[in-house]
Amino acid sequence: MRSEIELRLPPEPIAPILARAAVTAIGSRLPGSVVSDAELLTSEVVSNAVKHADMDPSQEIVLRVVMDERLRIEVADPGPPFEADLRRQSSDTTGWGLFLIEAIAMSWGIEPEGVGKKVWFELDAGLDRPR
Repeated sequence: MRSEIELRLPPEPIAPILARAAVTAIGSRLPGSVVSDAELLTSEVVSNAVKHADMDPSQEIVLRVVMDERLRIEVADPGPPFEADLRRQSSDTTGWGLFLIEAIAMSWGIEPEGVGKKVWFELDAGLDRPR
């Protein structure tokens, strides 16, 4: 059964918390490990939008969650598109979001959307595995 939600988030520090709650809610019938991975990756992408998209308070981050045999999460913002460079190592405790997505997600990407961009990733929904 396909489930889909779209949530509009403020470009504020509360946004990743709200996004995680949405992922938890739609993932209630998924295995716990899938939900944990989805929460982590969603937090990373939404946090990056808050931090790097240079948005004014009237703009929004759009979170889309689609679940069928895969769990697809998209985070769109009006910030400029960027090229992911996974070869560049961060020497800080931040800047590891895309590395986590590369390591955990089945697939992911960055695409133009409207005047901004969309970062998306997919996870195996694991509905055929026990919770």
